[in-house]
Amino acid sequence: GAEYDYDWAQIGAFAADGTDAVVEHWPVHWTAGGELRHLAASSAPEPVLRSGVVLKAGRGGSLRSHSDADFAVVGPDGNGRTDRPGRWPDDLYFSGPCLDGGARCAGGPGHTGYRTSDKPTQRLGGVVVDRRTGRMFFGYSTQSVLPDGGPDFEPAVVAMDAEGRLLWWSRLYPETGVSTPDQYVDGLAFDPASDTVVVLARAHGNNTVHFWNGNEVAAAPTQRGFQASFTGTEGNIHISWLGRFGAADGVLRAATWVAELSEALSGGVAPFGAETPTLEGQPNPNAGWPNLNTTRCRSDVAVDGAGRVYVACTGRRTITTRDGFQRMPDVGGGVGSWNDFVRVYSADLGSVVYSSLLTGVWDTTRGEGGGNTTLRLALPAEGGLYTVGFSAVDADGTTASGAPIPTAALRGLLRATPASEDGILAFLRVP
Repeated sequence: GAEYDYDWAQIGAFAADGTDAVVEHWPVHWTAGGELRHLAASSAPEPVLRSGVVLKAGRGGSLRSHSDADFAVVGPDGNGRTDRPGRWPDDLYFSGPCLDGGARCAGGPGHTGYRTSDKPTQRLGGVVVDRRTGRMFFGYSTQSVLPDGGPDFEPAVVAMDAEGRLLWWSRLYPETGVSTPDQYVDGLAFDPASDTVVVLARAHGNNTVHFWNGNEVAAAPTQRGFQASFTGTEGNIHISWLGRFGAADGVLRAATWVAELSEALSGGVAPFGAETPTLEGQPNPNAGWPNLNTTRCRSDVAVDGAGRVYVACTGRRTITTRDGFQRMPDVGGGVGSWNDFVRVYSADLGSVVYSSLLTGVWDTTRGEGGGNTTLRLALPAEGGLYTVGFSAVDADGTTASGAPIPTAALRGLLRATPASEDGILAFLRVP
């Protein structure tokens, strides 16, 4: 099904032999006679052929309550509050449950005034599975309507056990008011070493009710994310966010924004000092109230054996480390460029271990020549990371755009200069 559309989509499963799988407690099952909703597969009146999780807010078999008791549940939000209503995440948009297996469904709006739009098919942002236990974690977003009639998008992350029972879910922000920015889940990674789930999310716009800040983690009150808060006055931008959640309980453990600064470096920006040698001279996102610029990370977020988090993103005035393969000029040291970059965060998301651009070598007096690469992922490897992507081409479809990226240690058939829309493969050393 197409995301944010009129039809419906679903999560399904295959058995080891490639046939459709039955998951005992998933919200919907199909038999030869039709569709059965919200009952255990083993209690079905005829054999179940396959099971699913419907991704269409309000449709039977979706992620909303199907009993008065579940709709009345009030529980923890994963970050210190215990007043979040509804057993299921899509209860946000409705005034009551969906009864009789989905035949009688209460409409909107929900408890804070949200309702679904006329295109309630949801966008799946990522699925990961704990291969040890079979637990499944997925993130999605819903096109919604604000109480004043304006458009919006709302996120959620859901955890289920191997049998399809709901373990927990998270809105990624305090569900105590209206959050006007569009918000999406773009990717997930599972970290078996710490039994946590890393969530990559994104916001378009700014508001006081937003993703949890990196200095507002109830489970770690003295902890601070590398970029603790959404700063500045710019609202019409897309910026990314990372959060780490307990896989068993959904409790927020750490968070940081991934939101590079605007070229103007306005808002009282100050550089890192000698006390942070890996970032000395680069702008400190927690000093002053700097304006931000669009920063979008690819969906393939990854985690290494030490719990460090790897992302590949697009930004403007990207913060880089001193040992980065390609660095952004220090504050006052030249003009930046749009760029694609790779970054490694510490396990607690409180510091940047490594950050490097990989874009055309641009003129730092005029900002020309860069912004011509797309990186798809940052993949942990022994001693560093791999990244892959491609270079841009001009309007003629054949001429490589901008300047070549920097290269090193090329051998054999590897080339330093792109001929057109060429692939990019790089190994970068990470301490």
